[in-house]
Amino acid sequence: MILIKSFFLLRPRFLSTIFFIPILYGIGWALSQPLLLFNVEEQNLSLIGTIITFFLFIFLLPYWFYIKRNKSSAWVLLGITKENFLKNFVNFSKGILFSLVLIILILVPLLQKNYISWIGEFSPIMLLNSIVLGLGVGFAEEIIFRGWLLEELKFEYGTKISIALQAIVFSFVHNLSNDIFWNIIGLRIGFILLGIFLSLVKIRDKGSLWNCVGLHGGLVGIWFFINNGLIEFKENTPSFLAGPFTQNIPNPIGSFSAILILLLLCIFYAVKSKKNFRRRSN
Repeated sequence: MILIKSFFLLRPRFLSTIFFIPILYGIGWALSQPLLLFNVEEQNLSLIGTIITFFLFIFLLPYWFYIKRNKSSAWVLLGITKENFLKNFVNFSKGILFSLVLIILILVPLLQKNYISWIGEFSPIMLLNSIVLGLGVGFAEEIIFRGWLLEELKFEYGTKISIALQAIVFSFVHNLSNDIFWNIIGLRIGFILLGIFLSLVKIRDKGSLWNCVGLHGGLVGIWFFINNGLIEFKENTPSFLAGPFTQNIPNPIGSFSAILILLLLCIFYAVKSKKNFRRRSN
């Protein structure tokens, strides 16, 4: 605990923020290595290391805000509260429905141009995988970026700068396997806009993270599900409409439709937030 406290109180303060996750990832990787003795595959070993890292992160979060910021109510600050279960569930469900609407809007121009063929293969295992993937990615990434990182940056730089900074970090921590310049630019811009939009959603919800978790998880889980048995993209599908392709599955966040939709949503939510702020001030 003395070592942890010394690290959290490093000066300048941003050093501990920069190195917190990488150090935890290194510890998670080290703790997963003994599993090599049991012939665990490298891909599974990497996943296990990531899971260990996340649990360490969750365990240390309350200490982080208590030691570094003198805040005892870390989970309330992050937007994860167990009180008012019904309201949290409604916000979470709204996020999933919103993600479904966004995916439909992205698919509409592709359907109109006949770039998608219907397969209609349903698998309960694939549905379960989609739910687990959506919930896992949605909760983990939101608690890290719109929870911990956004709130930590707000202490140092204020709301506006922190929204931009966490969105940039959120974009660049996502590894891109595509090597085409314009595809990379599209994906980076799409992730930045998604990070900004999710931050604005959290602010609109008065700090609650559940809508963001549902929205983010829905985008990941629903897209994974429909692309693994329900639909198939034709070979001539342009990446600027569907998003850059990886193993015959596009990432829609880099598509022109997604970037335009997210840009409009960011502008709308930013304007709405300013109006609400003015009303409260008056």
